[in-house]
Amino acid sequence: METLLMPFLMLKPMFSFKPASPRLLTFVFTLLLSACGGGEEISDESRLANSIRNDTRLPLVRAKARQLAARELTAGSGYPAVFIRDLNTFVEIAIEGQGAQKVRSQLKQFLEHQGDDGNVVDGITVHDGSTFKATVESDQESSLVQAVGKYIAMTGDTAFLVEDVRGVSVIERLEHALMFLYKQRFADGYGLVFGGTRADWGDVQPEDTPGVYLNAASHPSLSIYDNAMLTLALADLQTLLSKAGRDASAWAVRERELRAAVRTHLWNGKQFVPHIYLDRGSPFPSAFDESRIYFQGGTAVAIQAGLLEPAEVTQAFTRMIKNKNDSGSGTVGVSLYPSYPAGFFQNKDYMGAEYVYQNGGDWPWFGGRIIQQMVAHGQAAAAYQEIAPMLDRVLRDDAFFEWYTREGIAQGSGEYRGSAGQLAIAIDMLLEWSAHR
Repeated sequence: METLLMPFLMLKPMFSFKPASPRLLTFVFTLLLSACGGGEEISDESRLANSIRNDTRLPLVRAKARQLAARELTAGSGYPAVFIRDLNTFVEIAIEGQGAQKVRSQLKQFLEHQGDDGNVVDGITVHDGSTFKATVESDQESSLVQAVGKYIAMTGDTAFLVEDVRGVSVIERLEHALMFLYKQRFADGYGLVFGGTRADWGDVQPEDTPGVYLNAASHPSLSIYDNAMLTLALADLQTLLSKAGRDASAWAVRERELRAAVRTHLWNGKQFVPHIYLDRGSPFPSAFDESRIYFQGGTAVAIQAGLLEPAEVTQAFTRMIKNKNDSGSGTVGVSLYPSYPAGFFQNKDYMGAEYVYQNGGDWPWFGGRIIQQMVAHGQAAAAYQEIAPMLDRVLRDDAFFEWYTREGIAQGSGEYRGSAGQLAIAIDMLLEWSAHR
């Protein structure tokens, strides 16, 4: 700094006034550097923001996502039905592409098909309106509450909450949906909801094939994904109740209790335990150490739900990137790591091998959520780095595929709207971050 100031300090013979002190000149010079964008930290952030703003891949992929969501509401090509767990993840761009009324009507259909016990169906077939439900899951009810919450937040259509659906208002039906989980899927001794044993957020249990229905062979268990989804739904329900002018205090208590139970039973200080088994124990061989498996997708949803402390979130991102590298996957969307050994799931078509489908496949549907949380937690540089291969794959394949192998080979639906929806949100968050830098 003194070297830079020497020309100023040597001005004394040329002028009659007394020059400012070196300390004052240092202060002024620092201000000038700051005004010009000087300083290493500011420069790094500014360069990152410029790179994001000037990256043509981001708006191009965003536009493709909107175009895909504008076509219909089914989960994707090859899926003849609208799934609530999928629709929940592209509600925003569906409203952009198809309008609020189309999405409103679809959400109402799920409420019209709601069971008397409050349960919510998995999907509604487009061509005939028939319904089905994978009972190994416990996320359909939470997904519907979240989807309605996003719809209301985006449209301001609070009148929907008091609309009558078969003699019961929408807001009451949403309460009934979550009460189904508390009455039918709640493990009182743990204060957590259970489902069939699955690979993280998946919908296939290991005991039989196709493996989507709870039965006498099932091994009910507790895991993070279902409970993180319920945590998000409880928060959304309280917001919706407030908008409808109803008391939400009882649900606030349930949310606090659920958060505490997750921390007590599912978090071991380094990661979420894959499963806590209830009455029947584990379906896997006794010699198998399941505790090594890191549920990447469920952890991302838990971060979104605010179930981890800041230092734990940072630790989780580090672990996710390491899992990507160690697994040989192309992105942080790898569903879990390490995978379950081949033969552990009876459904050989989908789960029979390692690093395929939900058993370690690479899913942009959840990778996009990880990127979102990186941005939300101040790690925009990591988010930008980790989204890059996802953007490149979309542009290479000119499609939003459901999942990828470790070799980067596209699999499943080529018009998977969940992938499009989650990547669109991640892109929006990155562009929003860069716009304020």
